[in-house]
Amino acid sequence: MNDEHPLTRQIRLAEVGVAGQARLSAASLEVRGADGSWTELVYLCRAGVQRISLKSSLSPKPFAHNALFRHSTTRRQAAGAWRAIAQIRSVLSLDPAFR
Repeated sequence: MNDEHPLTRQIRLAEVGVAGQARLSAASLEVRGADGSWTELVYLCRAGVQRISLKSSLSPKPFAHNALFRHSTTRRQAAGAWRAIAQIRSVLSLDPAFR
């Protein structure tokens, strides 16, 4: 049985580290809309974000790569993942050009 913390691999990343993981845990983030919001929520939870508010009545940020995905389900999942990663990068103060 493995007694490692579930976020150990993430904490080992130079971009995250212990300080970054503490910022993620302390962050209050928002998931908006219904388009890919489940994927976004799961990404944020698995990144260790402990305070997430759901705002289904608000429109999510537009997904710049919509045209690259043929099927709507895949497009929604990619949009949610993209938004979650953008929020994580923002909390970690990484390259804002990614957004």
